[in-house]
Amino acid sequence: MFGDSEAQGATPLDDPLAALAEIGVAAQFQAGEVILREGEPSTHAVLLREGHAKVITHSSDGTEVILGLRGSPNIVGELAALDGRPRSATVVAMTEVRAAIVTATQLGDFLAAHPTAAASVFHTVATRLRESDQRRQELTTQPVAQRVVARLIELTEEIGIPNDASGVVRLDLSQQELASWAGASREAVVQVLNKLRQQGAVSTARRQIIIKDIDSLKAMAAD
Repeated sequence: MFGDSEAQGATPLDDPLAALAEIGVAAQFQAGEVILREGEPSTHAVLLREGHAKVITHSSDGTEVILGLRGSPNIVGELAALDGRPRSATVVAMTEVRAAIVTATQLGDFLAAHPTAAASVFHTVATRLRESDQRRQELTTQPVAQRVVARLIELTEEIGIPNDASGVVRLDLSQQELASWAGASREAVVQVLNKLRQQGAVSTARRQIIIKDIDSLKAMAAD
């Protein structure tokens, strides 16, 4: 997510994310384990080196709402670490995650020393805010089926795990998590997935959704 080069006068970095991870403390999280918790003080950020996580909050009735999914390599908690405000969301490991923890001071010093990396971080934050606005708009303008298909395409690109050379991709998430991500009830998502299975576009297993025909999904999303 960081840039590949630095501004004139700064030391260039071939891999800024890896360089930042080297100054952090190694950490490992199991699937389902909380990486960062909403409301807690923002003392550090976390670099995801392997695995992926979900960013969540909860509605007034306690329903989990997925705000985003983060594959690796990536950084989470960076905005709160930089502005010093409490965490605005919880980050939970969806698979086993290998990570590095960097303090707010380490992150700030690193970004100050590497302007291109800093620009890339702020670009990432802005992109996430735009994506959040777009999803809120989709909730009011798109039917459930179209939202589910759009999320499946997005998830395939972000956290999909290729199963073989045929183009089949595995998503390690439950149907309830997909429902939270699509802003729909689990029952509605089950109905959409049933139709997609009948069309041969997907198959499902426990906590897995197998994307068998991504082109068909993209065609449905374009309709």
